[in-house]
Amino acid sequence: MGEGMIHESGPWKAQLLRDATLLERWAREPEPSETRSFRIERRVFLAAYAMRKLDEGLKLSTALLGKPIQVQRFDSTRPGYAAHTSYGFDRYFDLKHPRSAELPRRDLLNMLIHSLAYIEVVGDAGTYDGFMVTSDRERERALFEVDLAAYTKLMREAGRDYPSEIRRAFDANRGRWITWTGHGDPPPEVQRRLREALATNAE
Repeated sequence: MGEGMIHESGPWKAQLLRDATLLERWAREPEPSETRSFRIERRVFLAAYAMRKLDEGLKLSTALLGKPIQVQRFDSTRPGYAAHTSYGFDRYFDLKHPRSAELPRRDLLNMLIHSLAYIEVVGDAGTYDGFMVTSDRERERALFEVDLAAYTKLMREAGRDYPSEIRRAFDANRGRWITWTGHGDPPPEVQRRLREALATNAE
């Protein structure tokens, strides 16, 4: 593994489970405040970093972050959105016409880690219901709204996932590793790619 990789995943996963419970408890507080906003935003970002590091360290099943998360998508209406214009995000995205969409979980984590904007979504009762996010790469496409409950669900899935199998093969033709982690046998498509990679080493 490369420098900075996670060798013992248990403490990281236990923290994800604890933080999911904390986020839900804080989110139910009926009075919005700067303290609540800071605590939740910080834990959301730390969780995104932790889950991506666990994935890079082969400590999560490949399929876990490959699954989609349901989001609301607000398409971009004009170019020019940047950090200094984030207070006027409603001028750059079509907030009146949200569209239901699916976003790969891994893409969401990358978007949070490289976020250009993070906007909390407050419910009618003052609860912290979710967040809107976009990154420098995605800003010309859309702003995405994520339910906090869906995010804590992902945190718990990651916190309880301990892959029992790992399969790797180096593809000499492409100069890269084909890697799969999970439980039982890899899906047929992954098995095919692994066989093809192994065949390149025999040539």
